[in-house]
Amino acid sequence: MPAIGPPISTMPSEVNRLKILMDGRVLASKPSGVRDIAAGMVEGLRQMSLEGSIDFLIAGHDQSFDHNIPQRFFMHAGLPMAAQRLRADRIFIPRQTKPVVSVVPSVPLFHDIGFFRSPREYPHSSNISATTRLAARARFSLAVSQFTADEMSTIGLSTNVHALPIQAIHKLEWIPRQEDKYLLCIAVQEPHKNLVALVKAWNEAEKAGFKLVICGRPGRESQSLQREVAACRDPDSVVVTSGLADDEYLDLLNGCWGYIQPSLYEGLCIPALDLAAAGAPSAVSRSGNLGNVYGRAPENQTFDAHSIPEMIQSIESLLHSKDFRSGAALWNSENIHLTDWKSVAEAAVAGMQ
Repeated sequence: MPAIGPPISTMPSEVNRLKILMDGRVLASKPSGVRDIAAGMVEGLRQMSLEGSIDFLIAGHDQSFDHNIPQRFFMHAGLPMAAQRLRADRIFIPRQTKPVVSVVPSVPLFHDIGFFRSPREYPHSSNISATTRLAARARFSLAVSQFTADEMSTIGLSTNVHALPIQAIHKLEWIPRQEDKYLLCIAVQEPHKNLVALVKAWNEAEKAGFKLVICGRPGRESQSLQREVAACRDPDSVVVTSGLADDEYLDLLNGCWGYIQPSLYEGLCIPALDLAAAGAPSAVSRSGNLGNVYGRAPENQTFDAHSIPEMIQSIESLLHSKDFRSGAALWNSENIHLTDWKSVAEAAVAGMQ
Protein backbone atom coordinates (compact mmCIF):
# COMPACT_ATOMS: atom_id res chain seq x y z
CA MET A 1 0.00 0.00 0.00
CA PRO A 2 1.38 3.50 -0.81
CA ALA A 3 2.68 5.38 2.21
CA ILE A 4 -0.06 7.39 3.88
CA GLY A 5 2.32 9.61 5.84
CA PRO A 6 2.32 11.02 9.34
CA PRO A 7 -1.00 11.72 11.05
CA ILE A 8 -2.15 15.32 11.10
CA SER A 9 -3.89 17.00 14.02
CA THR A 10 -7.66 16.52 14.21
CA MET A 11 -8.20 19.91 15.85
CA PRO A 12 -10.67 22.24 14.10
CA SER A 13 -9.29 24.30 11.22
CA GLU A 14 -7.91 27.75 11.75
CA VAL A 15 -9.89 30.58 10.19
CA ASN A 16 -9.71 30.50 6.35
CA ARG A 17 -7.69 27.26 6.35
CA LEU A 18 -9.52 24.51 4.53
CA LYS A 19 -9.82 21.21 6.38
CA ILE A 20 -10.05 18.19 4.07
CA LEU A 21 -11.02 14.62 4.95
CA MET A 22 -10.03 12.15 2.22
CA ASP A 23 -11.52 8.73 1.54
CA GLY A 24 -8.25 6.79 1.52
CA ARG A 25 -9.47 3.26 0.96
CA VAL A 26 -8.17 3.10 -2.60
CA LEU A 27 -4.64 3.49 -1.21
CA ALA A 28 -4.92 -0.07 0.13
CA SER A 29 -6.31 -1.51 -3.13
CA LYS A 30 -4.61 -3.45 -5.92
CA PRO A 31 -2.29 -1.56 -8.31
CA SER A 32 -4.23 0.75 -10.62
CA GLY A 33 -4.09 4.20 -12.11
CA VAL A 34 -6.76 5.36 -9.67
CA ARG A 35 -4.66 4.21 -6.74
CA ASP A 36 -1.47 5.80 -8.10
CA ILE A 37 -3.18 9.15 -8.65
CA ALA A 38 -4.67 9.00 -5.14
CA ALA A 39 -1.20 8.33 -3.72
CA GLY A 40 0.20 11.31 -5.64
CA MET A 41 -2.61 13.50 -4.35
CA VAL A 42 -1.77 12.43 -0.78
CA GLU A 43 1.86 13.42 -1.36
CA GLY A 44 0.89 16.90 -2.54
CA LEU A 45 -1.82 17.50 0.08
CA ARG A 46 0.54 16.36 2.86
CA GLN A 47 3.08 18.95 1.69
CA MET A 48 0.44 21.68 1.83
CA SER A 49 -0.64 20.51 5.28
CA LEU A 50 2.91 20.52 6.62
CA GLU A 51 3.31 24.07 5.29
CA GLY A 52 0.18 25.06 7.19
CA SER A 53 -1.97 26.09 4.23
CA ILE A 54 -4.59 23.35 4.79
CA ASP A 55 -5.53 20.70 7.36
CA PHE A 56 -5.58 17.21 5.89
CA LEU A 57 -6.78 13.84 7.20
CA ILE A 58 -7.14 10.44 5.54
CA ALA A 59 -9.99 8.12 6.52
CA GLY A 60 -9.94 4.34 6.08
CA HIS A 61 -11.12 1.20 7.79
CA ASP A 62 -8.01 0.22 9.75
CA GLN A 63 -5.49 1.76 12.14
CA SER A 64 -2.99 2.74 9.42
CA PHE A 65 -5.13 5.76 8.51
CA ASP A 66 -5.46 9.07 10.34
CA HIS A 67 -9.08 8.29 11.10
CA ASN A 68 -10.54 4.80 11.31
CA ILE A 69 -14.13 4.27 10.11
CA PRO A 70 -15.86 0.87 10.09
CA GLN A 71 -16.03 -0.69 6.63
CA ARG A 72 -19.79 -1.27 6.73
CA PHE A 73 -21.70 1.70 5.24
CA PHE A 74 -18.37 3.58 4.95
CA MET A 75 -19.29 5.85 2.04
CA HIS A 76 -22.88 6.79 2.75
CA ALA A 77 -22.85 6.89 6.57
CA GLY A 78 -19.44 6.61 8.21
CA LEU A 79 -17.56 9.07 6.00
CA PRO A 80 -20.06 11.97 6.05
CA MET A 81 -20.68 11.53 9.79
CA ALA A 82 -16.93 11.55 10.50
CA ALA A 83 -16.46 14.67 8.37
CA GLN A 84 -19.13 16.48 10.34
CA ARG A 85 -17.73 15.31 13.69
CA LEU A 86 -14.18 16.35 12.73
CA ARG A 87 -15.45 19.73 11.48
CA ALA A 88 -14.05 19.12 8.02
CA ASP A 89 -14.83 21.64 5.29
CA ARG A 90 -14.64 19.15 2.40
CA ILE A 91 -14.69 15.39 1.80
CA PHE A 92 -12.23 14.51 -0.98
CA ILE A 93 -13.02 11.26 -2.81
CA PRO A 94 -10.34 10.26 -5.36
CA ARG A 95 -12.97 8.41 -7.44
CA GLN A 96 -16.11 9.49 -9.26
CA THR A 97 -18.62 8.87 -6.47
CA LYS A 98 -19.95 10.62 -3.36
CA PRO A 99 -22.21 10.02 -0.34
CA VAL A 100 -25.90 10.25 -1.14
CA VAL A 101 -26.40 12.74 1.71
CA SER A 102 -23.75 14.76 3.53
CA VAL A 103 -23.73 18.04 5.42
CA VAL A 104 -20.06 18.47 4.48
CA PRO A 105 -19.62 19.04 0.71
CA SER A 106 -18.03 16.16 -1.21
CA VAL A 107 -15.39 16.65 -3.92
CA PRO A 108 -15.16 13.66 -6.33
CA LEU A 109 -12.32 13.13 -8.79
CA PHE A 110 -13.46 12.10 -12.29
CA HIS A 111 -11.17 9.79 -14.29
CA ASP A 112 -12.97 8.37 -17.33
CA ILE A 113 -16.49 8.86 -18.65
CA GLY A 114 -16.11 6.95 -21.91
CA PHE A 115 -18.97 4.66 -20.90
CA PHE A 116 -21.39 7.49 -21.68
CA ARG A 117 -20.02 7.63 -25.23
CA SER A 118 -19.79 3.85 -25.80
CA PRO A 119 -21.61 1.97 -23.03
CA ARG A 120 -21.34 -1.39 -24.82
CA GLU A 121 -17.56 -1.23 -24.66
CA TYR A 122 -17.38 -0.88 -20.87
CA PRO A 123 -18.21 -3.57 -18.28
CA HIS A 124 -20.90 -2.64 -15.74
CA SER A 125 -21.48 0.66 -17.59
CA SER A 126 -25.00 1.16 -16.19
CA ASN A 127 -23.82 0.91 -12.57
CA ILE A 128 -20.84 3.17 -13.21
CA SER A 129 -23.03 5.69 -15.01
CA ALA A 130 -25.45 5.88 -12.07
CA THR A 131 -22.60 6.43 -9.60
CA THR A 132 -21.00 9.01 -11.87
CA ARG A 133 -24.27 10.92 -12.29
CA LEU A 134 -24.59 11.05 -8.51
CA ALA A 135 -21.04 12.38 -8.21
CA ALA A 136 -21.72 14.97 -10.93
CA ARG A 137 -24.24 16.62 -8.63
CA ALA A 138 -21.41 17.68 -6.32
CA ARG A 139 -20.94 21.42 -5.94
CA PHE A 140 -17.16 20.98 -6.30
CA SER A 141 -15.63 18.48 -8.78
CA LEU A 142 -12.15 17.65 -10.07
CA ALA A 143 -10.97 15.82 -13.21
CA VAL A 144 -7.69 14.07 -14.04
CA SER A 145 -7.42 15.92 -17.36
CA GLN A 146 -8.84 18.88 -19.23
CA PHE A 147 -10.21 16.39 -21.75
CA THR A 148 -12.32 14.66 -19.08
CA ALA A 149 -13.54 18.03 -17.75
CA ASP A 150 -14.53 19.12 -21.26
CA GLU A 151 -16.27 15.81 -21.92
CA MET A 152 -18.33 16.21 -18.77
CA SER A 153 -19.48 19.61 -19.95
CA THR A 154 -20.24 18.35 -23.48
CA ILE A 155 -22.28 15.40 -22.21
CA GLY A 156 -24.16 17.65 -19.80
CA LEU A 157 -22.91 16.11 -16.55
CA SER A 158 -21.37 19.25 -15.08
CA THR A 159 -19.84 22.53 -16.19
CA ASN A 160 -18.21 23.19 -12.81
CA VAL A 161 -15.25 20.80 -13.01
CA HIS A 162 -11.68 21.80 -12.20
CA ALA A 163 -9.04 19.98 -14.31
CA LEU A 164 -5.82 18.92 -12.58
CA PRO A 165 -2.35 19.25 -14.22
CA ILE A 166 -1.54 15.52 -14.20
CA GLN A 167 0.91 14.10 -16.74
CA ALA A 168 3.37 11.22 -16.21
CA ILE A 169 3.22 9.58 -12.79
CA HIS A 170 6.05 7.01 -12.62
CA LYS A 171 9.71 7.83 -13.24
CA LEU A 172 11.11 5.34 -15.74
CA GLU A 173 14.66 4.63 -16.91
CA TRP A 174 13.99 3.81 -20.55
CA ILE A 175 16.79 1.77 -22.18
CA PRO A 176 15.48 -0.30 -25.13
CA ARG A 177 16.66 -3.89 -25.28
CA GLN A 178 18.77 -4.43 -28.37
CA GLU A 179 18.70 -8.23 -28.20
CA ASP A 180 14.93 -8.55 -27.69
CA LYS A 181 13.09 -5.79 -29.52
CA TYR A 182 9.39 -5.37 -28.80
CA LEU A 183 6.68 -2.80 -29.30
CA LEU A 184 4.65 -2.40 -26.10
CA CYS A 185 1.00 -1.70 -25.36
CA ILE A 186 -0.42 -1.55 -21.82
CA ALA A 187 -4.18 -2.06 -21.82
CA VAL A 188 -6.86 -4.09 -20.10
CA GLN A 189 -8.48 -6.53 -22.54
CA GLU A 190 -11.72 -4.59 -22.96
CA PRO A 191 -13.38 -3.44 -26.21
CA HIS A 192 -12.61 0.27 -25.79
CA LYS A 193 -8.87 -0.48 -25.73
CA ASN A 194 -9.12 -1.61 -29.39
CA LEU A 195 -6.57 -4.45 -29.04
CA VAL A 196 -8.07 -6.67 -31.73
CA ALA A 197 -7.54 -3.88 -34.27
CA LEU A 198 -3.96 -3.47 -33.04
CA VAL A 199 -3.22 -7.14 -33.67
CA LYS A 200 -4.84 -6.91 -37.13
CA ALA A 201 -2.54 -3.99 -37.96
CA TRP A 202 0.47 -5.80 -36.52
CA ASN A 203 -0.26 -8.83 -38.72
CA GLU A 204 -0.14 -6.66 -41.85
CA ALA A 205 2.83 -4.50 -40.85
CA GLU A 206 6.47 -5.07 -41.79
CA LYS A 207 7.80 -6.26 -38.43
CA ALA A 208 10.68 -8.66 -39.05
CA GLY A 209 12.80 -9.07 -35.92
CA PHE A 210 10.22 -7.51 -33.58
CA LYS A 211 7.50 -8.67 -31.21
CA LEU A 212 4.33 -6.98 -30.02
CA VAL A 213 3.80 -7.26 -26.25
CA ILE A 214 0.32 -6.53 -24.86
CA CYS A 215 0.18 -6.31 -21.08
CA GLY A 216 -3.08 -5.98 -19.18
CA ARG A 217 -5.56 -8.01 -17.19
CA PRO A 218 -8.12 -10.18 -19.02
CA GLY A 219 -11.55 -8.79 -19.82
CA ARG A 220 -14.49 -9.10 -22.18
CA GLU A 221 -12.26 -8.86 -25.24
CA SER A 222 -9.88 -11.66 -24.18
CA GLN A 223 -11.36 -14.42 -26.33
CA SER A 224 -11.53 -12.21 -29.42
CA LEU A 225 -7.96 -11.13 -28.81
CA GLN A 226 -6.77 -14.74 -28.50
CA ARG A 227 -8.51 -15.67 -31.74
CA GLU A 228 -6.95 -12.73 -33.58
CA VAL A 229 -3.48 -13.63 -32.32
CA ALA A 230 -3.96 -17.27 -33.37
CA ALA A 231 -5.01 -16.11 -36.86
CA CYS A 232 -1.79 -14.12 -37.39
CA ARG A 233 0.72 -15.37 -39.97
CA ASP A 234 3.28 -15.36 -37.14
CA PRO A 235 1.35 -15.78 -33.86
CA ASP A 236 4.59 -16.14 -31.91
CA SER A 237 5.34 -12.48 -32.69
CA VAL A 238 2.50 -11.41 -30.34
CA VAL A 239 2.87 -11.89 -26.58
CA VAL A 240 -0.13 -11.27 -24.31
CA THR A 241 0.68 -11.13 -20.60
CA SER A 242 -0.80 -9.98 -17.28
CA GLY A 243 -0.35 -10.27 -13.52
CA LEU A 244 3.27 -9.11 -13.48
CA ALA A 245 5.00 -8.20 -10.24
CA ASP A 246 5.86 -4.50 -9.85
CA ASP A 247 9.54 -4.99 -10.76
CA GLU A 248 8.65 -7.14 -13.78
CA TYR A 249 6.17 -4.51 -14.96
CA LEU A 250 8.71 -1.69 -14.68
CA ASP A 251 11.31 -3.81 -16.47
CA LEU A 252 8.82 -4.37 -19.29
CA LEU A 253 8.26 -0.61 -19.70
CA ASN A 254 11.93 0.30 -19.42
CA GLY A 255 13.07 -2.20 -22.04
CA CYS A 256 10.55 -1.63 -24.85
CA TRP A 257 11.61 -0.48 -28.33
CA GLY A 258 8.64 1.88 -28.46
CA TYR A 259 5.07 2.28 -27.26
CA ILE A 260 1.69 2.23 -29.00
CA GLN A 261 -1.80 3.01 -27.64
CA PRO A 262 -4.73 2.24 -29.98
CA SER A 263 -7.55 3.05 -27.51
CA LEU A 264 -10.90 4.38 -28.63
CA TYR A 265 -11.14 6.34 -25.38
CA GLU A 266 -8.73 7.34 -22.61
CA GLY A 267 -9.44 9.72 -19.75
CA LEU A 268 -5.68 10.06 -19.04
CA CYS A 269 -3.54 6.99 -20.05
CA ILE A 270 -0.72 6.80 -17.53
CA PRO A 271 1.55 4.21 -19.28
CA ALA A 272 1.72 6.25 -22.49
CA LEU A 273 2.53 9.42 -20.56
CA ASP A 274 5.10 7.67 -18.34
CA LEU A 275 7.06 6.36 -21.32
CA ALA A 276 6.76 9.65 -23.18
CA ALA A 277 8.25 11.53 -20.21
CA ALA A 278 11.09 8.99 -20.16
CA GLY A 279 11.90 9.83 -23.79
CA ALA A 280 10.60 6.69 -25.49
CA PRO A 281 9.16 7.05 -29.01
CA SER A 282 5.42 6.42 -29.20
CA ALA A 283 2.38 6.44 -31.44
CA VAL A 284 -1.10 6.95 -30.00
CA SER A 285 -4.74 7.13 -31.01
CA ARG A 286 -6.18 10.56 -31.74
CA SER A 287 -9.17 9.65 -29.57
CA GLY A 288 -9.60 10.66 -25.93
CA ASN A 289 -7.11 12.53 -23.77
CA LEU A 290 -4.11 11.36 -25.81
CA GLY A 291 -5.56 13.06 -28.87
CA ASN A 292 -5.55 16.32 -26.90
CA VAL A 293 -2.05 15.83 -25.48
CA TYR A 294 -0.55 14.87 -28.85
CA GLY A 295 -2.42 17.44 -30.92
CA ARG A 296 0.82 19.03 -32.18
CA ALA A 297 3.00 15.91 -32.26
CA PRO A 298 4.96 14.90 -35.38
CA GLU A 299 3.30 13.25 -38.36
CA ASN A 300 2.38 9.57 -37.85
CA GLN A 301 2.77 9.86 -34.09
CA THR A 302 -1.02 9.85 -33.89
CA PHE A 303 -3.45 7.76 -35.89
CA ASP A 304 -7.16 7.19 -36.38
CA ALA A 305 -7.99 4.30 -34.03
CA HIS A 306 -10.57 3.03 -36.54
CA SER A 307 -8.08 2.96 -39.43
CA ILE A 308 -5.96 -0.18 -39.79
CA PRO A 309 -3.82 1.39 -42.59
CA GLU A 310 -2.96 4.40 -40.40
CA MET A 311 -2.11 2.10 -37.50
CA ILE A 312 0.14 0.02 -39.78
CA GLN A 313 1.97 3.16 -40.89
CA SER A 314 2.56 4.22 -37.28
CA ILE A 315 3.77 0.74 -36.31
CA GLU A 316 6.27 0.60 -39.16
CA SER A 317 7.51 4.12 -38.39
CA LEU A 318 8.06 3.16 -34.75
CA LEU A 319 9.91 -0.01 -35.66
CA HIS A 320 12.04 1.06 -38.61
CA SER A 321 12.28 4.84 -39.12
CA LYS A 322 15.23 6.43 -37.33
CA ASP A 323 13.97 9.92 -38.19
CA PHE A 324 10.51 9.20 -36.83
CA ARG A 325 11.83 7.56 -33.68
CA SER A 326 14.21 10.40 -32.86
CA GLY A 327 11.58 13.06 -33.63
CA ALA A 328 8.91 11.33 -31.55
CA ALA A 329 11.29 10.79 -28.64
CA LEU A 330 12.36 14.44 -28.72
CA TRP A 331 8.79 15.73 -28.84
CA ASN A 332 7.79 13.47 -25.96
CA SER A 333 10.71 14.62 -23.78
CA GLU A 334 10.02 18.29 -24.46
CA ASN A 335 6.24 18.20 -24.00
CA ILE A 336 5.41 15.53 -21.41
CA HIS A 337 6.88 15.59 -17.91
CA LEU A 338 6.61 14.00 -14.51
CA THR A 339 3.72 15.35 -12.47
CA ASP A 340 4.45 17.90 -9.74
CA TRP A 341 2.06 16.68 -7.04
CA LYS A 342 2.35 19.86 -5.00
CA SER A 343 1.04 21.82 -8.01
CA VAL A 344 -1.73 19.25 -8.50
CA ALA A 345 -2.72 19.54 -4.84
CA GLU A 346 -2.80 23.32 -5.04
CA ALA A 347 -5.02 23.12 -8.13
CA ALA A 348 -7.28 20.64 -6.34
CA VAL A 349 -7.62 22.86 -3.29
CA ALA A 350 -8.40 25.83 -5.55
CA GLY A 351 -11.12 23.73 -7.17
CA MET A 352 -12.60 22.92 -3.76
CA GLN A 353 -13.25 26.56 -2.91
